[in-house]
Amino acid sequence: MSWEEREAEDEGPFRHAGRPGGDWHGVRPTFDNPMSWSLPLARVAGISVRIHAVFLVFIVVELLRSLYAAPAAEQPVPLGGPGPALILLLCMWWAVLLHEFGHCIVCRMTGGRADEILMWPLGGLATCEPPARWTAHLWTAIGGPLVNVILLAVLVPLLGGLTHRWFGIAIPSPLHLHGLVELNRTGASWWIIALFLFNWVNLVLLLFNLLPMYPLDGGRILQAALWPRIGYARSMRVAVRAGYIGAIALGILGLMVDETMLVLIAVFGGLTCWTTFRQLEWTEQVMGLPPGPEGEDEEPEEAPRPTREAVRAQAEADELDRILLKISASGLESLTPRERRLLNRATERRRRENG
Repeated sequence: MSWEEREAEDEGPFRHAGRPGGDWHGVRPTFDNPMSWSLPLARVAGISVRIHAVFLVFIVVELLRSLYAAPAAEQPVPLGGPGPALILLLCMWWAVLLHEFGHCIVCRMTGGRADEILMWPLGGLATCEPPARWTAHLWTAIGGPLVNVILLAVLVPLLGGLTHRWFGIAIPSPLHLHGLVELNRTGASWWIIALFLFNWVNLVLLLFNLLPMYPLDGGRILQAALWPRIGYARSMRVAVRAGYIGAIALGILGLMVDETMLVLIAVFGGLTCWTTFRQLEWTEQVMGLPPGPEGEDEEPEEAPRPTREAVRAQAEADELDRILLKISASGLESLTPRERRLLNRATERRRRENG
């Protein structure tokens, strides 16, 4: 559903070093960090795939609900019985997983790093570290929806050719599953039903993620597109404000249609926007720095050959920028003791300089 930015741990002062995936954000499961409650599933092309413990509970609950509801169903309903429910869960799993792999693959194509995917009840989170360029961030955000577009380009004509029904089946309504009821009534085979559900899930995932609501892909695309025009900090604020509006609208819609998942996604999006805005304010007010991947929003002027002291000062500034990005992605609790010491020293120095 979205991807997260993350910087790698350093092996020494002011030196980047690769870190293999395997633990969400590089931490072991702890009680006070719900995002660490995950289990490893597989490792594909250097990308670790993990499943959140709550997602396992969600799958079990949905299957039990389908078993309980099936005997009481008097007429065919979209998800009556465990068979269609299991197929829908599998389609959701693969559609979301391929979507997140799209983010990772495109991020690597831009020269960035991507080494982990977390599958959880609200979708998927790909850990991506694109280069500090607006184009790299834009293409990384587009990578996920692009996978869904490619899948739809294959599934729509395939379903239309097999069923000879286009609107409602090959091109389903994203708001309901009436096409599944029609397939059940005509005695369609399970693999046709699976193709229909996979097609429907991809369409819903594509349209939902293109909403201009941060941290969904649409919100990230909006932020990256505005970045070269108004700067990183202002573009983030615009994306966050759009995210607030989207979260409120999505929450109201979820309450109106009695859809708990929409309400949970709205709450998650609103909290993410609030956290992002607070981090932007903290970076500017406490550190006295314009927030951004390079520590500033404008291109630096060409400078003469730097001295050794200037090189070290620049290295420290780069390290501080990396720490600020890490805080933006993972929070203050993710910092190592060495990173906390460096941050504290820089904060005290700027306070003294500001009187």
